[in-house]
Amino acid sequence: MPVKFEPLTPSDAVAALLERGGRLDPTFHWTDLWQDEHARSFTVAKSAGFDILGDVHSALQEALEEGQTFRQFSDQLTPTLQRRGWWGRQALIDPVTGEPVTAQLGSPRRLRLIFDVNMRVSYATGQWAGFERRRQTRPFLRYVAVLDDRTRDTHRALHNLVLPVDHEFWNLYAPPNGWNCRCTLQSLSQRDVDRLISEGENLVFEPPEIEFKDWENKRTGETRQIPVGIDPGWAHNPGRAGWRASQGQQFAAKVSAAQPELAEAAIRERIGSRDFETFLNDPAGDMPVMQLPEAASGRTGTRTRVVLLSAETMRKQQQNHPDLTTNDYRSLPDLGSQPDLVLQDGEQTVTLIRRDEGGWHFAATKSTASGRANFLTSFRRTRSAEIERMLNRPSVSVVIDNR
Repeated sequence: MPVKFEPLTPSDAVAALLERGGRLDPTFHWTDLWQDEHARSFTVAKSAGFDILGDVHSALQEALEEGQTFRQFSDQLTPTLQRRGWWGRQALIDPVTGEPVTAQLGSPRRLRLIFDVNMRVSYATGQWAGFERRRQTRPFLRYVAVLDDRTRDTHRALHNLVLPVDHEFWNLYAPPNGWNCRCTLQSLSQRDVDRLISEGENLVFEPPEIEFKDWENKRTGETRQIPVGIDPGWAHNPGRAGWRASQGQQFAAKVSAAQPELAEAAIRERIGSRDFETFLNDPAGDMPVMQLPEAASGRTGTRTRVVLLSAETMRKQQQNHPDLTTNDYRSLPDLGSQPDLVLQDGEQTVTLIRRDEGGWHFAATKSTASGRANFLTSFRRTRSAEIERMLNRPSVSVVIDNR
């Protein structure tokens, strides 16, 4: 009896798309967000300035929940986009180059692409949630390509590849692997593997050697290496990226809503875990890293004292402050609970400073306009001279001084 695909629980895919809707990110070009950033945020190229992201996301959410066809999705969304002026070819200014360009905005073809990409990424995220839940009993993944005349040869060659769920090959080659890719993954138990072999399936248990080629982003001039057979921007695992971001968001929400004592314990436990090390090296979602002192949170008017470190900020930290170690980041809870100096600069910005054996640690935080969250915007080492300059700025007020 052949192995059957397990139907995806719709709630997993719906939750994945809903999670991305919490981060609407208008962009001008699809490369403005790169690879797994697309799995964590929701964007539409050329959407900047048109205020359409909420409309598109809501239409996709409804289509996923109700099982709508593309025609139903398109018929419902097209009049809204036309009213907002996001339709046809228009002259725009590229915000990066400053050059005028004639760009295609809304069209049936573009809506088809938006529908296809977002549905496939949402289903991939929902699938990966299932893989994680069942990995003890179903520890293998099988690459399944649609074997017809539309399938790319490089994708066809991966059909029937079977590897463990945590194999590094899936870091690059987990489908979808490009625009209009129809490939998928299937979870298998050892019993499933044995049955497939007995039925004559030609399963492959060694990944192919990965070849790379140069690809130039003509928008920025940057050259990246991408694996052969994968479209630029798709050399990642969209399902796992979305799943990790969703897990991080859920944990952050629970901690932010908890009583301060419970939140502090949860933050310290997570900071000391391997999950935190994974976040530092491969950021996804938001990570609670400390709590503001009560006196400081009262100044900003936020509903929670918890401070979140976003994946976007963590990636900037990697670039701007590569000298910081895991232990430096693990000192953040102490910086929040036992600061030597807390300063406020404006209604929403609080800076915490703490001395340790290596000198001074500096953390800048900012509360959201809604007052629902605080985010770490910068974490680094600083010097006494810089602290004194900050104290002399007229806009800065001292909240706590334990020096």
